[in-house]
Amino acid sequence: MIQTQTIDIEYVQKVLKYCPNFDSIVNYDYEYGDVLSSKLIDWYRDLVFSTDGNNEKQLTIISFIDKSLSMYVKDRRYKKGLSRILTVDDISLNNQNLIKELIKKIVVFTNNYEKKKVLEISSPKWL
Repeated sequence: MIQTQTIDIEYVQKVLKYCPNFDSIVNYDYEYGDVLSSKLIDWYRDLVFSTDGNNEKQLTIISFIDKSLSMYVKDRRYKKGLSRILTVDDISLNNQNLIKELIKKIVVFTNNYEKKKVLEISSPKWL
């Protein structure tokens, strides 16, 4: 017997509206053996689709995580810095406390990174 699964397309569209970078993140071509990136992207995908589409707090969190992981796949310095503070063991959807700690680490790192990036003035040429 074949089982089918019903998907509420309105729910999916609502959640993905908060994740404009979803496709570029889940289709990121990471290097062979990069277990951290693999687990982080799988965690992100599962987190997005386990979000309650009616809970504004959760939607705000996934929106921020979407922005952060977009930076992870596009900015080598960001990826290197985040990789220093995360371990493969930190990434889990099985324990609420681990999820909260991982989100907290990503939020704190991203905020600090953005502040530092704004303060850096890069002018390769003096006029």
